[in-house]
Amino acid sequence: MKPGSIKKWLRGGLLTLATLQTVVSVWQYVFPRSFYDDFPTVNLDPPYNEHLLSDVGGLGLALTGMLYFAAWVLDSKVVLSALIGYLIYAATHFTFHVRHFDHFSLLEAFGVGTGLGVEVVLALVLLHVAGRVHRAESDPPAT
Repeated sequence: MKPGSIKKWLRGGLLTLATLQTVVSVWQYVFPRSFYDDFPTVNLDPPYNEHLLSDVGGLGLALTGMLYFAAWVLDSKVVLSALIGYLIYAATHFTFHVRHFDHFSLLEAFGVGTGLGVEVVLALVLLHVAGRVHRAESDPPAT
């Protein structure tokens, strides 16, 4: 695969993650009560806390900005830092949920686990690709 096509694929993946994070984060930040009441399975978590949800939404928006910026500039160091931050968030979010399925139906647990797991896998794949791009860009040209 040529570096140009890898970068296009990488940009598409970054924009996908950024778009998903935008939807959830804006909903959490702007309409925290609606997120708590209407997002599937959130009502199975501990009681509603507007401050916590709006803060988490704001943090998600910050991460969203990093992902969009990384997709725009495609500087390998920026891309790697955005993906590392996203992966940490996605992995800890996934880990929390797979350990707290007590009140979930099998279908709810499968949906949450799969959805959050896909985000972790996509971030890992993009991180691998970004690492390869970074190494290729960092290697001195052969003479």
